[in-house]
Amino acid sequence: MLTQFRSFAKTTVAKLLLGVLAASFLIWGIRDVFRNGMASDAVITAGARTVTSARFRQMFQDELKQYGQQSGQTVTVQDAISHNIDHQVADAIAADEALAAYIDRIGIRPGDKQIVAEIAKAPRFFNAVSGRFDRQAYEAFVQQIGMTDTEFEGVLRDELAQTQFVSGVAAGLSAPLLFSALQAAYTGEGRSFDDFVLPPTAVPLPAQPTDAAMNGFIKQNAAQLMRPESRVFTVAAFSTQALAAQTTADPALVQKRFDFEKDSLSVPEKRSLVEVPVRDAGQGRAVAARLSKGEDPQAVAASLHVQPIVYTDSPKTAVADRKLADVAFGMSVGQVQGPVQGDLGLAVVKLSKVTPGHVATLDEARTHIEQEVKGATALNLITKQVQSYENARSGGSNLADAAKAAGAQTTTLPPITAQGTTLQRQKVGIPPKLLQAGFALQPGQDSDIVDLGQGEYAALRLDKVIAPAPPALDEVRPLLTRFMMQQDLFKRLQAKADGIAAAVSKGETLQAAAAANKATVAHGEDVLRTAAGKTYSNELMGHLFLAKPGDVVTGPDLKIGVVIAKLQAVVPATAQTAAQAAADQRQATNQSMVQDFAAAVRNGARDIIKPRVDYAKARQALGVDQGAGAGQ
Repeated sequence: MLTQFRSFAKTTVAKLLLGVLAASFLIWGIRDVFRNGMASDAVITAGARTVTSARFRQMFQDELKQYGQQSGQTVTVQDAISHNIDHQVADAIAADEALAAYIDRIGIRPGDKQIVAEIAKAPRFFNAVSGRFDRQAYEAFVQQIGMTDTEFEGVLRDELAQTQFVSGVAAGLSAPLLFSALQAAYTGEGRSFDDFVLPPTAVPLPAQPTDAAMNGFIKQNAAQLMRPESRVFTVAAFSTQALAAQTTADPALVQKRFDFEKDSLSVPEKRSLVEVPVRDAGQGRAVAARLSKGEDPQAVAASLHVQPIVYTDSPKTAVADRKLADVAFGMSVGQVQGPVQGDLGLAVVKLSKVTPGHVATLDEARTHIEQEVKGATALNLITKQVQSYENARSGGSNLADAAKAAGAQTTTLPPITAQGTTLQRQKVGIPPKLLQAGFALQPGQDSDIVDLGQGEYAALRLDKVIAPAPPALDEVRPLLTRFMMQQDLFKRLQAKADGIAAAVSKGETLQAAAAANKATVAHGEDVLRTAAGKTYSNELMGHLFLAKPGDVVTGPDLKIGVVIAKLQAVVPATAQTAAQAAADQRQATNQSMVQDFAAAVRNGARDIIKPRVDYAKARQALGVDQGAGAGQ
């Protein structure tokens, strides 16, 4: 049920947290808030909460980046602002901040211990070897997403507060059974009808359209057919991956790298053991004797009112006490040793299992190591090429000459739209970062070197800008010919079907009409609405569910053709079917009800808190004039 409240969470940060922490605890995603007292730099203010210019800029850029990843299209900041998307994002952030401020106002505030406990449970922050919380992994993640520990924990605090609030609300909401019963009765209602398909052969084939007709169609539909602006680029590419494929690995470097990585490539010996803490040597000897006789370590520890420390298939580095680890990894299976004075205290150790390790060999790791060496060698060469290119550009060379001097290849791409496709809507595969740089150029300009990550670099020259325009007839002639002929054919079929429907409505039998058109009558019995788009077209089903028994309707077939159907009966849902469906749908109805309530709470919180948005400052934060874009 709580998943319906995901409408509360629209930020990239919240969605990133979802991916990282969802396995451990529920995340709701509200806009992050930073209480820093810098009111003059606040783009958004909601009660005591503010979002600064820097944070708004980052959040806005994250939204564009996420949209690009989901849609495969690149949207520049200027494009977004021209459609007032910055206002929409700011309003959404303000509403989220208002909700968080309202929840805080009514006293729902998770404590510090709860925050620490939730972070410590997140698998993302576990050490792969020890299986314990790793502070360094946590700090590295927080730094990676551009936040401080305090900021991240503030976001998490808000997330948990909202989870607690929503859980309480959702637990008390239950939709009346009548709601789902009405929905079940509607969805369970069916139609019985007879029908036949009027095939394309039932009418004469249309002639091919003339050039004048097709040009007229293009002109009449120019707005729909208008192709977006496209640009022609020359690209100078510096690819470590491509160069690595042509590089030979130096055997000496392969051996050196293997020697360096050997420990990490090897599998360490693992052991299962238990440590029973003891108070003194006498107690240790007694415990050792009991364990040697086969007593259960858990029971022995319980009798001493201590907690045993158990390691299962753990490497030596995972044992917290180094001295005890040295002892345990020198024992044989079943052996009991103790009392042993460790770094952390006195204990008795019993070893129950040994899993042998494996020392890696160069032959086993050769393919992997050689690829790493090739990659490192290629990266060094690419770095030199990039430096050589930039030196040539600084000396006045254009992109093509500088690339040639650096030993890089240049390629001229076909016209590309801002969405990274050709005019035929085929994906070009140009990285979004490079595409964005290209659409910021003026004709004849060269871009700076763009670091695409993982040793890939590129630079662009804008050769030509192609203004938006409808396609030329020769470009679309085959496609447009087929479309116009099909459109004409369907009009003829529909006209004939309408005539047949009129005749059947006046008394001609459907069977006689079908026979006259060399078609066969079929029967649909108790066909539900769910058949729309599957067995029958949406249009035909829409007409049938609006008709009365005896009415004759027409609609397109799922293939080329037109269906003529005569409604025989409306079949209501049976009481048994409706009751079962109502029970099945009740959970979904509850979820829908909770979702509606969530939206109402969010709107109510906004009305109570009355957040303020400085749209001009928001645009300044994005690096554009406040007058840019629409809707000013």
